[in-house]
Amino acid sequence: MDKCRVLLVDDHVPIRIALRRMLTDHDNVHVVGEACDGKQAIELVPLFQPHVVVMDFYMPRMNGIEAARIMKEFWQEIAIIGISTAPDTFITDAFVKAGAFAVVSKDQGDHLYSTIQKAFSHNIVGNIGPLQ
Repeated sequence: MDKCRVLLVDDHVPIRIALRRMLTDHDNVHVVGEACDGKQAIELVPLFQPHVVVMDFYMPRMNGIEAARIMKEFWQEIAIIGISTAPDTFITDAFVKAGAFAVVSKDQGDHLYSTIQKAFSHNIVGNIGPLQ
């Protein structure tokens, strides 16, 4: 079975490091890249062709909601998992309206991993092309 390709998007380097470490403990997940904001994430999608994008809500230049909307407009196959330190109803609703598969708390590593697995099994995709 193919490994799930994951792109991590968070403006805090320590968070990305922690998420990468947690996910690399699983043989069926491959973190293909990292981005510091939504704008950079959109630029990296065609390069890394992730199955799943794990993306923070609050980021400079472009937040996770705006980036999720753009990604889902151009690459419907990508499963987006929103992350937040404290996902409240506003954040969860905004991510879901933007097309996110799910929203999880940053401190729930096991829940994030299982959510990635569910998203991957529901959204097995082929090649992701360039932004059109």
